[in-house]
Amino acid sequence: MQKILRNISLSLLVVTSMLLSTAPAIASDPMDDVFSLLDSGGGTRSGKNKVDGYYVVAMGTSNRSSESKAYEEARLNALRQLTEMINGVTMSGSTTASMKSVTVSEGSNSSEFSSESFVDVVKTSFKGQLSAAKMIKKGNYDGEYFVAISIAESDVKSVGSLRSSGNQRNNGGSNTIIIATDAANQRISQFNNEAKSVESKGLASMKLGEAKSREQALQDAIRNAVQQAQGVMLQGKSGTFNDALAMALSTKTEGYVSSYEILDEDIERGNYYVIMMAEVDSAKLLNDVNFYLNVFSQPVFTVKSDNSKKSDWIIDELERLGFAINDGASDATHTFYLKQTQHKVEDHKGAAGVETSLSINLKDNASGDILFTVTNNPLKTRIYVEPISRAQQVSEHVAYKQMKNKLGVEVIQSLARYAEKGVVYNIVLNNAKRTDVDIFKHVLNSGTSGHVETWNWDKKGKVMTLDYRFSGPLSEAFDQSLQEIYATFKTQGKGRRPHMKTVDKRSAVFDMVKS
Repeated sequence: MQKILRNISLSLLVVTSMLLSTAPAIASDPMDDVFSLLDSGGGTRSGKNKVDGYYVVAMGTSNRSSESKAYEEARLNALRQLTEMINGVTMSGSTTASMKSVTVSEGSNSSEFSSESFVDVVKTSFKGQLSAAKMIKKGNYDGEYFVAISIAESDVKSVGSLRSSGNQRNNGGSNTIIIATDAANQRISQFNNEAKSVESKGLASMKLGEAKSREQALQDAIRNAVQQAQGVMLQGKSGTFNDALAMALSTKTEGYVSSYEILDEDIERGNYYVIMMAEVDSAKLLNDVNFYLNVFSQPVFTVKSDNSKKSDWIIDELERLGFAINDGASDATHTFYLKQTQHKVEDHKGAAGVETSLSINLKDNASGDILFTVTNNPLKTRIYVEPISRAQQVSEHVAYKQMKNKLGVEVIQSLARYAEKGVVYNIVLNNAKRTDVDIFKHVLNSGTSGHVETWNWDKKGKVMTLDYRFSGPLSEAFDQSLQEIYATFKTQGKGRRPHMKTVDKRSAVFDMVKS
């Protein structure tokens, strides 16, 4: 890996030296190049500055109507351009799209429905990968979706200093990127926890008015600063839950920026722009990245539906986000409940139509808590066409299209909120005394990020049950506290010590014994 990193760094030096040799060295910034590439419709830019060293930025675009497909196509285009520029070879690839049509007939009337499939195949002839490449910006500009990816000398050095305990080689180990392509290995082992100064630029259309545009440009600049700090931790599309992670963190962006200084702001080409120097709390960002990756890798979903034909629709949406579906090999931790009803309506002229109502609940199977309930807007599904069977089909299609825009966001943000709130676990102490309880409470409250909320004392059986709330799996709480519990009992347990009997996803049982 060190050899790959050195080769990337050398390639960057050669490429950017050739590109810049004909012009005087001018300090530049990757985000400035992003905004320049927006006007030119994509491509590549290179530059050099004191913070990044030599860097290359590539932007891909897509005009597909599907947001997820458009971002993926744009990302692949940007990666192809970046790889071609750095490695000096061309990545070959093919994109295919197919359309499947279904005709539904009733009497002399018929209607046609279609579904689109999208496949992008990439073939490469070089060895290794651009391990330090990161996504620095994505969005929609002038009717097209875009993704910008960058690689810089500073990132190569930063990645080289990060190590993953799960990816060490037998030949002594080498520096690797810490985000792997599977959920089990998506934990960041080490990172520089100091505050990181990031220069970022935000942009907003002046169509909203100057005051509103300025506020949105500020928010965009703050998001860009956090994305740049996060980009060193995560590759642009390397992990299963990268999109889910970005969505979960999007509502907390300002919390990672402790302060910022506006360097420049103005109106240019119909847009308000803000350039700032932001202080990003890398430690807090790192903790949340680790936390959410752990949260998203745990749920296993199952679906119960009034409309069995639509169970596959929910499953497809979950798999697109990277979540696991119950396949019989493991018990489901969460259950979706889909309810669908249709009834006839009439317009003001007396014409008959159909209205569709949908609701989706997500329940935590262990606690029984309903994490969210999503409903559609039935009024917008009213369809007045003949025959009535066609109205039913079209109304149903409109209703599920409404839900598609909500479901992914609700799943991710609800899991994040529920995890932040924490889960109440039962810690059972058999043959307990009050002093035992005090020690457990003290260590758990001071030695972990959770806390004991309540306790229940069974005097007859001498059993104490602690209700312990913790944001994360119970095993992680004991990773933080078990050794401290044992050590405290050695000095303050008055001849007693705990013996862990069992621990599972929701509870832990200790037998209190004499030393």
